[in-house]
Amino acid sequence: MISLVFRVVLILCSLFTAIFIIRKIRQSKVQINYAIFWILFSACLLIFSIFPELSISLASLLGIYSSTNFIFLVILFAVIIKLFFNTIEISNLEYKIKELSQKIAIDEKDFNETKENKSEEEMDE
Repeated sequence: MISLVFRVVLILCSLFTAIFIIRKIRQSKVQINYAIFWILFSACLLIFSIFPELSISLASLLGIYSSTNFIFLVILFAVIIKLFFNTIEISNLEYKIKELSQKIAIDEKDFNETKENKSEEEMDE
């Protein structure tokens, strides 16, 4: 069984997280597609705290001794999944930065060569 104190803490944390994320979206400090995970995460915690029978049932179904342990497992699993997807996103962005840097370097080289050729042509005239 989930203690009353733990339920209150879960409710407060999930509401705080949802309000914080929604405020950041309104301030245009986070994109909606990145915030969806955290909103769903806080909604999941809110559901588990309002309906503790759900976490008790899922915990016993998975053979987990305590519903509190189940909730911590869900939180840990969700954060690990989010971390994995962030790692993939960072890798993709690093690859794009590398490509853009190389393209800028090539464009600058071409520009400087064109500028030098024009300067030489003007001096020859």
